Amino acid sequence: MHNSITIVLSGEAGQGLQIIEEFLVETLSRETYVFTSKEVMSRVRGGNNSVEIRISDQPIHALRYTIDALFLLNNHALDRLRPRLQDSTVVYGEAGFITDEDKEKLSYHEIALTELAKQSGNRLYINTVLFGFIAGLLDIHTENARDLIRNRFIKRGEETVAGNIRAFELGYDLGVNDPKKPVRSKPTTFTPQKVFTGNDALVIGALAGGVNYLAAYPMSPGTSLMMSLSEKGREHGVLVEQAEDEIAALNMVQGAWYAGARAMTTTSGGGFALMTEAVSLAGITETPAVIHVAQRPGPATGLPTRTEQGDLNLVVYAGHGEFPRVVYAPGTIEDGVELAARAFWMADKYQIPAFILSDQYWLESMIPANPVIPQTYLERFVVETDADYKRYAFDPSGLSPRGIPGFGKGFVKVDSDEHDEEGMITESFDMRVRMHEKRLNKFNLMKKDEVEPLVFGNQDAKNLLVGWGSTYGVLREWVETHPEADTSLVHLRQVYPLPASLEEKLRAAKRVVVVENNATGQLANLMQMTYGMKLPHRILKYNGEPFHIDELGRLIAEVNHD
Repeated sequence: MHNSITIVLSGEAGQGLQIIEEFLVETLSRETYVFTSKEVMSRVRGGNNSVEIRISDQPIHALRYTIDALFLLNNHALDRLRPRLQDSTVVYGEAGFITDEDKEKLSYHEIALTELAKQSGNRLYINTVLFGFIAGLLDIHTENARDLIRNRFIKRGEETVAGNIRAFELGYDLGVNDPKKPVRSKPTTFTPQKVFTGNDALVIGALAGGVNYLAAYPMSPGTSLMMSLSEKGREHGVLVEQAEDEIAALNMVQGAWYAGARAMTTTSGGGFALMTEAVSLAGITETPAVIHVAQRPGPATGLPTRTEQGDLNLVVYAGHGEFPRVVYAPGTIEDGVELAARAFWMADKYQIPAFILSDQYWLESMIPANPVIPQTYLERFVVETDADYKRYAFDPSGLSPRGIPGFGKGFVKVDSDEHDEEGMITESFDMRVRMHEKRLNKFNLMKKDEVEPLVFGNQDAKNLLVGWGSTYGVLREWVETHPEADTSLVHLRQVYPLPASLEEKLRAAKRVVVVENNATGQLANLMQMTYGMKLPHRILKYNGEPFHIDELGRLIAEVNHD
């Protein structure tokens, strides 16, 4: 594990945690390596939310469980985080935020944030004071911080800018001279990168894939994609519609594709459960669809603001009957952009539902990255129809040419019943077999467009870790910082159909350990069923938290001693 500093801020919704996080991450990302995520309670007000910011002088890709500095924003912000404290943890907060008993047990440092904010001109500047204090603790470049403050508040006038800069400076002077400030190592060489969330990546990727219509019903954590595209709709020509429910949303998406649009929906597991009949409709009508499923713990409402990888089975097997699909699971910002764009291309090319499977942790983490916007996924596969056009023709390519109404002279007929080449209902057993086999043969056609897994570490290592989606960061960092463990990593970005190259990698390893954020090992079970091999070594976590880098080593050691 890399040397790093972990800072956690804890407070209620509405206390400005997000603003402080954005200030710190934007500033830190200009001079050091940073990774941050948040933990949010499922309530509008009250409860206790937290933001974790981890910094290092080397690239980092995950969170750490233990805390170096904890900042309390109210008098009930401590309790939930007690298990993460260590003897060296310094806790900061105002007078009265912890009990006298806790003061004796903890290294507690009182800071008069409210008073400093008042001295700056307005008690509302309290978050800027705290930003300054933490910046001082970490020796952040003040020029970058002042630029950020000015850009953030300039629309409110020079007086507001000046007041916030005063607040920052008062906090900074206090923090830089704090006797308990951590020792921070700075990178010897560093290239600043822009900071993105997973949601940002999907928005960029969808636009690169040509999205021009989104229909969805709000359900966290998938709603953020809907909101972001709505904000950019006029600028980029995207129509966003809030449907009356999830069933209508996916039907609207298919109607849009039928009319010639490139459409998608976004939801979470509970919302997607309502869409499954429409998934089958896409399967038999061979209508493209792009579906983003943002995972959170279930069943039912479960833990609506936490994270899990529990919906792989749901997405792979959703819908009645048998028909092809593709499922992508981004684990990096770069993958989020690439795979979101690719989903539109695959859906269009093969006339299938294409899934983007993410989760709350990946969507809401803030990660420095340098994604390249793909330029190759805007290719269209719509044909101009002639007068005798047949929507479901048995074409030598294996794919029926897809036309859209009004583009050509043909009549574009689709039907949810089994149909003949013209799209007319049929009960012919022979036609049923031919149509069904044509649809299923897309699995074979898609093999040339598989997304290969990422591989890290010594490819000849005897031990192999396998992960997918948001486990990418923690697994990569562990493998790269433990060369003595003789362990490599295969990280899947396409989880269905499984890429052909995966089987060879699995069989070449002496020990395979599959790491997943679910209770049953859904990817491991899928690999067992696909390749006919046993994969008993699994590390599974399903309490609503992601894996932390300092717990992963312990879990790997335990499974290796089984």
